[in-house]
Amino acid sequence: MEYRFKCDVRAKDLWEMAMARTYNSMIGLINIVFTIAMILLTIHFFDRVPDVISILLLLGCILFPVIQPLAIYGRSIRQLEDLPRDMEMVFSDRGVDVHVGEKRQLLKWKMIRNAIKRSNMIVVMSDDSHGYMLTNRVLGDLKEEFYSYLCQKIRNQF
Repeated sequence: MEYRFKCDVRAKDLWEMAMARTYNSMIGLINIVFTIAMILLTIHFFDRVPDVISILLLLGCILFPVIQPLAIYGRSIRQLEDLPRDMEMVFSDRGVDVHVGEKRQLLKWKMIRNAIKRSNMIVVMSDDSHGYMLTNRVLGDLKEEFYSYLCQKIRNQF
C-alpha cells in the first residue's frame, strides 16, 4: 500500500498546534488561573486605584487570552517562512519518502518515532521534537485509514 500527500501547512495550523500544546499542559492551567485572578482583581480594585494601575490590571486580563495567541500567531507566520513550500511525502512499505524540490530523503520506518492524531491533522514524528504535519485538508477522507496504517507500521518496528 502507498499513500502520497503534498504538505500544505498554513500559519493557522502551526498556531492551532502551539495553542493546543500550551493549553494541554501545566502552563495552560497556570495561564487560566492567572487570567481568572486578574479579572477578579480588576473587578475588585479597578475604581480604587490610579489610572496607571488600572491600565496594568486591564493588560493583565488580556495577556493570555488575547496577547499571547496573537504573539504565537506571529511566530507561526515566521516559522512558516522557514518551511519548504513544495514538500511531498510518500508512505510505503519501504518507509517515508520525503521530496522537496529535487531533493529526496527516505526515512525507514524504524526512524519514525510516533504518529500523533489531532482533530485537525496527523503529525508524523521523526524524533522527539521534529515531525511532519499532514492537515485534514491534505488527508481528506483517508485520515482514519492512514492513521491506522501509520500506527501499524510504527508498531511493527518495536
